Amino acid sequence: MTLGFDGEKGENEVKESIPTPTTPVLASEEAPEADVGTNADDSFMEADPASEGSNSSDENGNQSRPVSSSEEDTDDMADAEQPTATLSQNEQYMGVESEPSTAADSQFQTQALPNVTASVEQPVAVPVTRKVQRKTVIIWGILIGVAVILIGGYFILKNMVFTPSEQIKTYVSAVSSGNYKRANQLVDPGVANDSRILLTNDYAKNADSRIKNVEIGPLVRNPRGSGYQVRISYTVNGVKQSKPLDIQAAGKQFLIFDSWRIATPLTTTIKVAAPKTVDSLVVNGINVKLAEAGMNKEVVTPPSDSSSSDSSDEMHYSSMDQYTLPVYPGVAKVELPNSKYIQAQQVKLDGSSKVAYIAPQATDALEKGILDQVQQRINDCTASTETNKTGCSFSNGTFEDYGGPNYTNIKRTVSSQPSLSELDLSNGEFKTSLIQTNITYQYRFDSDSDWEDGRSSASDYLAGTFVIKDGELAVKIDDSGKNYY
Repeated sequence: MTLGFDGEKGENEVKESIPTPTTPVLASEEAPEADVGTNADDSFMEADPASEGSNSSDENGNQSRPVSSSEEDTDDMADAEQPTATLSQNEQYMGVESEPSTAADSQFQTQALPNVTASVEQPVAVPVTRKVQRKTVIIWGILIGVAVILIGGYFILKNMVFTPSEQIKTYVSAVSSGNYKRANQLVDPGVANDSRILLTNDYAKNADSRIKNVEIGPLVRNPRGSGYQVRISYTVNGVKQSKPLDIQAAGKQFLIFDSWRIATPLTTTIKVAAPKTVDSLVVNGINVKLAEAGMNKEVVTPPSDSSSSDSSDEMHYSSMDQYTLPVYPGVAKVELPNSKYIQAQQVKLDGSSKVAYIAPQATDALEKGILDQVQQRINDCTASTETNKTGCSFSNGTFEDYGGPNYTNIKRTVSSQPSLSELDLSNGEFKTSLIQTNITYQYRFDSDSDWEDGRSSASDYLAGTFVIKDGELAVKIDDSGKNYY
């Protein structure tokens, strides 16, 4: 295509080739041919260096020559390499609307607008998605880790803590270590509070009194019901013993763990027997009130060898009161409380099949203590000036109280010191030898008569009961005498 210089046609063609200010010129578009000598706008002359070159050629007198398509392409590429301002989408459309629409413009707009629009609307790439994904992975990792820990902890607790075996180990350990208070909390002994006096830590202060060499057998299904059964073996004073424990399901603990209950406590019993004169015994250093703590009281006959010695002066018992005391397995040392009135040898128990027979023997202090009470009664009776005094059958005499003479200056004296003829520690009874009393007095039948001297006598036994309470002697004298004259 060649540039023409023939009038309006060339001018119009040049105008059509001028790109609108709002639309960038693309290198791919062919610029319309223009005459160098036309009256084009100065802006076009400044924007198109190729046109300036043409004018300069005309001024030097050079003839115009045809412009090849390759030269046109080179000029277009030079225009495309120049920097162009990027306009907003609205400005671009406004620039397009300001020029008259022609076929060439329509073709230009169709080709250029999509590229311009794409260059404006294309977003800047920011790595937000990768950060979000990483954060999500971390959160899920934490949740899965926590879930694994919780599930693992559940199975550890279920199989190592909340199991029948662990329950039994904890309980047996408390018993073997002498922590009976803890054992009572784990398993109810099943006895009244008064009878738990030996189920305390004080009972097992001495390590020799506890069970040793404890072994826990395997869990087996309880043949008598639901749950399990386990046999506990141990030694007491070197003797091997054993006892079965029943353990049963008891619902849930913390809503998710199985709970177990030991139905049979690891307790046993010991039996102690003592005469009724003894109200308490000491077991492993603990003072036990037999009437309060003892269970299943019964009267028994002790064996003949239960006495502490073979002395002929020793008291032999025909009966004793036997009591049952709950304890944990171990060695029990049974003895009398400290007392100056009776004494007995200590008896050691290491099993529930034996009975501790406590056979007290009277000391001189016991006889003296009873005779002191007897002497006090004698003094009270002989000091009386009454003709008849209750409890003084041995000193009342033969005074006539109704229709007889009047009496005065009544004096009584006992001819000898009292002594004990009987002392029964089994039943707590005593009896004195015969007490004889000499009585002197004066009497008259009427007030006009003189007083006359009189003499009389009386004799009887004093009898009664005694008991030793908390190591102290308590004596009661019977007031119903028979009056021997």
